[in-house]
Amino acid sequence: MIPFIEQARCYASSHENPLTRYTHFVGVPLIIFAFMVFLGFIHVRVTGIFDLSLATIATLLLLGYYFRLNWRLALAATPVIICLLWVAELVSAAGPGERSLWVFFVTLILGAGLQLLGHFFEGKRPAFMDTPWHMVLAPLYVTAEIIFLSGHMLPLKEAIHAEVTTTHEGEKS
Repeated sequence: MIPFIEQARCYASSHENPLTRYTHFVGVPLIIFAFMVFLGFIHVRVTGIFDLSLATIATLLLLGYYFRLNWRLALAATPVIICLLWVAELVSAAGPGERSLWVFFVTLILGAGLQLLGHFFEGKRPAFMDTPWHMVLAPLYVTAEIIFLSGHMLPLKEAIHAEVTTTHEGEKS
């Protein structure tokens, strides 16, 4: 497994502009929520034993992966991700109806629009175009950036951003 710092450095190279990070603070949770709504339509059932949505299964797997990467960041991200899952499960509980599909499409389009706007400000293509795995890393990276803004985990911030210094032209120095 590639260490979090190494993955975050690669991800950070496409997210140096503060405006890009701010758009991602809203865009990433919206996209996560949209996918949770969509995955909430599909259930794995064993009658009388359990009934789990794919959203719940995917969320548990994602959180497990995050805890293996960096347990402190995962611990901070978990309440937000669980709240998103809870609301998504409420939206998708009745199945793919007009309202739940509308919520899915609107949140997906708004989230993706904010992401693209951020990358327009950045002048760089989205990180997931280099590797789709960055879509999985995005929520943990956004959590890290919010924690860094609060003045915490600064050694981790320095480790991630040490090699990501750039010039105004966007070229590595």
